[in-house]
Amino acid sequence: MIDIQKESVWTSSVETTEDRSIPPELLQSLRRHSIFQRTNNESFLEKLACCMHLRSYSPRDVIIVEGEPAKAMFFLLRGSVDVCSADFERIYATLPKGSCFGEIGILYSMPRTATVIAGTKCIVAALTSEQVQTILPQYPQVEKMLRFEAEERLALLYKSKNLNSDEKVSSKPLTERNVQDFTGTRIFLQKIPYLQDCPEEFLHLISLKVEPRHYAPNDLILCKGEQGKELFFIISGTAEVANIDTAASDPLIPIARLTAGDYFGDIAVLLNAPRATDVRAVTAVELFVLKKSDFIDVISRFPTLQKRFKAMAQNSLDYLRLKASQLNKVDNNSGSITPPEDTTTSSHSPSIEASSVCSTTSDQDPTLLPATAADVLKKVETRRRRGSVAIWSDSHLVELANKAIKPQKEEEESKMKLDPIMAQQPGFPGDGDFALITEEILGLIVNYIDFAAAIQFSTVSKKCREFMLRNDTIMHSVDLSHLNKHVTDKTAASIAAFLGNRVRNLNLSQCFYITDEGFKILIENMTNIESMDLNSCWLLTDKSLTLVAATCPRLVKLDLSNCRKISDVGIFKLLSEKATRGYPELSELSLSYCKKLSDMTMSHLAEFCSNTLSTLNIQRCTRITDQGFVKWADTQFPQLKALNLTDCSFLTDQAISHLVSAAPNLNRLSLSFCCALSDSAIEGLISLPELKYLDASFCGAAVSDVSIRALLNSNSIESINSLNLRGCVRITDVCVNSILESGKLESLNISQCPGISLDAKQTIKESGVVHHLVA
Repeated sequence: MIDIQKESVWTSSVETTEDRSIPPELLQSLRRHSIFQRTNNESFLEKLACCMHLRSYSPRDVIIVEGEPAKAMFFLLRGSVDVCSADFERIYATLPKGSCFGEIGILYSMPRTATVIAGTKCIVAALTSEQVQTILPQYPQVEKMLRFEAEERLALLYKSKNLNSDEKVSSKPLTERNVQDFTGTRIFLQKIPYLQDCPEEFLHLISLKVEPRHYAPNDLILCKGEQGKELFFIISGTAEVANIDTAASDPLIPIARLTAGDYFGDIAVLLNAPRATDVRAVTAVELFVLKKSDFIDVISRFPTLQKRFKAMAQNSLDYLRLKASQLNKVDNNSGSITPPEDTTTSSHSPSIEASSVCSTTSDQDPTLLPATAADVLKKVETRRRRGSVAIWSDSHLVELANKAIKPQKEEEESKMKLDPIMAQQPGFPGDGDFALITEEILGLIVNYIDFAAAIQFSTVSKKCREFMLRNDTIMHSVDLSHLNKHVTDKTAASIAAFLGNRVRNLNLSQCFYITDEGFKILIENMTNIESMDLNSCWLLTDKSLTLVAATCPRLVKLDLSNCRKISDVGIFKLLSEKATRGYPELSELSLSYCKKLSDMTMSHLAEFCSNTLSTLNIQRCTRITDQGFVKWADTQFPQLKALNLTDCSFLTDQAISHLVSAAPNLNRLSLSFCCALSDSAIEGLISLPELKYLDASFCGAAVSDVSIRALLNSNSIESINSLNLRGCVRITDVCVNSILESGKLESLNISQCPGISLDAKQTIKESGVVHHLVA
């Protein structure tokens, strides 16, 4: 954390106290903090203002670093800050003016739990830990409120960090779970009619128990007939109540619509009755979920509240029975909806604001993602059709089938060892002449088998072994990714001896057991390598990059995706060493998920390989900011054709402006989840005459009807034929009309665009203008 220094940022007149002069703007700002509105202690505010140190920060300045010792707590007086993870990958919240942060480390004497960076130009008032320990004991009520706030925030932060992908309803599709309202759990709960006028202690205990949860559109939240174990409070989105078994109407027709501030599930929780209806998400729904056991535990300490909540639950049950009788419903089960005065019954979904911008990155580490529905279907569809069950009643057929069963592929691979193969002694049982197959034909065959099969072939005979070790026409392209668990430091020498110096293209993707030591053994004699895939070789460091530069003079294609120990220093050593030795510079480079890389890497690329780089992937390199592209401003990348900026969530229009200037021949560009962009960024792409493919999916405010129309109607772009607008909330049917008018798209993705009607999607399908449409 930056040391606290006194800095004068207020220029207005001051109020005088016995101790010192206090800027009235400072006092007014402190009075607006929710924590101080709850305490309403003017004496404390004046005491606090006299001790504070004021500081100003520019956008993206780091205020607090996760893991460092806590030295001060902060009160945000102007601007906004982002609370995020140490690698800037996840944004837990954006705190507005009037918030406080840093109090957890001070009050609980623990390291910082998150990183805080300035979102805009902001002014904060800092209170050192020594001052906090001196002042707070004098004001016990204020200290109590501050500790409540810190405890609630810490609990919610831990819940956010601990959510895992196995909890289906707790994970946003394609995105990581994110706590949007980092400081407002208790504030939100007290605004709900169900919890209004409850004591501070009660709201505090409830705030510690609730957990955030997300449901996608059309997800079933509650199912009729199940036992109620949870109480739900809607943070945002819309849900509908349906299916009360009425004979007079369609059970899918909603009884009521629930929106932000509504609650449901109280009847089943308090009256021990099964659910009488379904509750289904209409839009994406954010909820606070309270377990029945936790709720009962808390209200048991407040007898008056317990009676009140049970009475409200009974009223809801009476309303449901009345509704059922009006619909000729024959069902006496208890339900779980709110009374009519607390429920929004509009049949229209809430509009989505144009300023909606996502505040998180698009997905998890691709090597750690759980299996998707598509993966499951692929496995199901490729299985052999199951035979009739009837045949297994014949014991003779069963015995015959058991004999025919072959070992599973995984078992075969687990038995295979790379070390003993290279150590085998001469004396092969199958020695003989290749009477019908020449070495030329044999070489063609070997080039079509994988590495494991090649090793097995070398054990057939001496001649096979000699052929595999000495023939220079084979083993030019070697893929070891399917043997990733067997490629280790121990087997590196054996693999290297078998391959020799013949390899041109080496794939070590997912070989996460190999370290710098084994990697050195593996490639120190492979001087002819031109392309290397090191995706997810997690243990490799900058040391390996220096080795690559020295030993692989022909290397021009390199994939370092998910090599998380690689830093700016390693990239510099790789590029500078190649330049010093006069070796060809890189033409294709993938650095996705290399989270240590920063703007310095962009500077190194501009300095060493601007004339050769044709493909660059920096997906989710969240430490690369606009300043990285500023370093490209005076450089040209004439060969750069493909650039992937997916999840570079901090990039703004300034970065796109410098990019367009530096790489005028871009052909493919991905801006997916670049949520800080605006319309100007998309319109700026008009200056790229060769742009054919654009991925602007989930770009928040960056894509609108106006910007897409400008792009498609531009005379400078004649060849654009693929457009991905998935999840863009600002485009409407007007955008579809622009696409129909342009009539030049080969493929288009407008799925998950809530502003585009079904009629518009049908129109574009029938028009035949777009050859491949995803809607």
